[in-house]
Amino acid sequence: MSLWTRIVRLLQGEARSQIARLDDPSASVDAAYRTQLEVVDEVRRNLVDLLTARKRLEMQLGAYERNGKQPEAVEAFRAEIDELRGREDALAAAADELRRRADALRAERDLTRARVAAAKAGIAAHGAIAGVSTEHAEIRTLLDDARERTISLQARAAALAELVDRDASSDAAPPKPTVKATIERDELPPSH
Repeated sequence: MSLWTRIVRLLQGEARSQIARLDDPSASVDAAYRTQLEVVDEVRRNLVDLLTARKRLEMQLGAYERNGKQPEAVEAFRAEIDELRGREDALAAAADELRRRADALRAERDLTRARVAAAKAGIAAHGAIAGVSTEHAEIRTLLDDARERTISLQARAAALAELVDRDASSDAAPPKPTVKATIERDELPPSH
């Protein structure tokens, strides 16, 4: 399979996914929830990186203090560590806020799923009552076809019964003039 074919299939899959989201609002909310969780995870990874950097600086500070290095360097490490703690606190607060938003999105997703399910159930129930569903349309089509065929068969049976009655009455009565004899008679000039 070529790279181009894979790209086209990927794009087609994404297009189908977008269409599904348009059709199903809960899919849109679910996608937003997943995106929010990805953002929360990214912030938490950054927070871990920040904590790691601070711990590394604290370890280096300990080494500088044990070796009696320059007091300016020790103070620079302490200032940097304090700044990293401030960033950690801000990032931790942002992560907590993002987590609260994710929880709110999860609740919204669950509510939307329930609403969509209720709406679909209502549509199905009311459609069944009104006879709008495809199954009911097929049933109606079959019934209409059966009625038409029944009417046609009844008409044919009535026509055959009438023909039989005519034949039976023509055997008992003198022959009736045919259409051809009537035409010939009307075309002859009157005799004087």
